[in-house]
Amino acid sequence: MSAILNTFILLTQVLVIFAALPPIQKCQLSDPECIKKSAQSFVETFTAGIPEVGTEVLEPVHIDVIKIDLSGLKLTVRDADIKGLKKSVIDKLKVDTAKKVIELTYHVAPIVLKGKYKAGGMLLILPISGDGDVTIKIKNLGVTLTMPYDIVKNDQGKDVIELKSYKYTYENNENTHFKLTNLFNGNKQLSDAMHTFMNDNWKAISQEFGNPMLDKPIQKIYTAIKIFLKSQPLEEIAVV
Repeated sequence: MSAILNTFILLTQVLVIFAALPPIQKCQLSDPECIKKSAQSFVETFTAGIPEVGTEVLEPVHIDVIKIDLSGLKLTVRDADIKGLKKSVIDKLKVDTAKKVIELTYHVAPIVLKGKYKAGGMLLILPISGDGDVTIKIKNLGVTLTMPYDIVKNDQGKDVIELKSYKYTYENNENTHFKLTNLFNGNKQLSDAMHTFMNDNWKAISQEFGNPMLDKPIQKIYTAIKIFLKSQPLEEIAVV
């Protein structure tokens, strides 16, 4: 009797999960255009978070703390929210079934980070100090995620995609705007000079500090993709 009850509960949970998700266009894994179109239609649902399968909210992406200690700069950003991911445009989504690698390229325009910061040390060639609010607006951020995977069996014996790891690259070729309150203890002259320097040299700052700023947000995005894919039997999301 308990086995029957457990089976009933499991089936009920599965039905609840699928009922909560919008229909997904099934594609051949070898058809990148179909896969890209299907994934694009799912972006807003995905970034809203899917509690039924355990993925967290990505609009906004919340980061408790980002710490940078690089090139003479010590920077801590706390309680940060990053908005804009729900407007992501997928430029490429390719599943290499021979090498078992998924390559995802998307861009977000714009994306905005807001949080609390504390900074000290050198920013490129100038000294910086401050403790206050930070807003960073990236006009157009492009990201490529490369994710090896395996096909494994889930608890019900169904094939699912299990991501194994990831690497990412990014491009920021248009503009980034920085706004920090309470720089140099509120000294307006020094603060204005630093803002001019930062916003004139956004490219160099992005190249130097982009990875440590993006590592945690990208990790959260990858984790959500991994959880979602492992929750979906392959036959439910692809033509197999």
